[in-house]
Amino acid sequence: MKKALLNTIFAWDSLLVLSVFLCAFVIPVLPPSWGKPPLRIGFTLIFLSGVFIIKGKKNLMILYLVLAAFAMEWVSQVLDLDYIADISRALNIVFFYIVIISLFREMARSKIVTARVVLFSISGYILMGIIYSMLIAAIIQHDPDAFNIVHEVKTGSNATAYLSESMYFGFVTLASLGYGDILPLKPYTRSLSTLITISGQLYVATVIGMMIGKYVSGNDKKEVDK
Repeated sequence: MKKALLNTIFAWDSLLVLSVFLCAFVIPVLPPSWGKPPLRIGFTLIFLSGVFIIKGKKNLMILYLVLAAFAMEWVSQVLDLDYIADISRALNIVFFYIVIISLFREMARSKIVTARVVLFSISGYILMGIIYSMLIAAIIQHDPDAFNIVHEVKTGSNATAYLSESMYFGFVTLASLGYGDILPLKPYTRSLSTLITISGQLYVATVIGMMIGKYVSGNDKKEVDK
């Protein structure tokens, strides 16, 4: 029974990694003719796996937030109105941040470095990149001159048209690579880029430090037990 429960938990953890990986690296390169449904499906998988991870908190507000985010995600697909898409995006960002906080809390509570801790660290980092990419896509949609994106991309009718560019810039900035092919042109987008870079470095440094500490502590405990 316990083994079956652990397998189920690990399956949800793996689904979260898979879903954020699809949203960040696979869906942005799909043909534009496919439209929004692949991204909606990817976000739905994040909702499902994210709820399972944070369900132990028994917080009705989080459940309502998930239901609202899920509903608005698909309503925006049907109605295709900018203001509904903006509401959906905002709800998604709030929920994704809650998932990241929950993942970080679970990593901190773990006494040793397990497969779950590794999966959580990967999911949290990629999910952070997705959040920033969503913000960048919204900025490009509402303020085309905020970045030096080529004119053909600017003329898209919704933020999905900027998905590939925003994901690329978001993760490149998060990793502090800074290729320079896409540049923030306004003070607030430059400030956002700085925030993305700093938060990415802080996340990596904190998680690696946490893992090293747990690994060393685990080895020390094994030596004492011997």
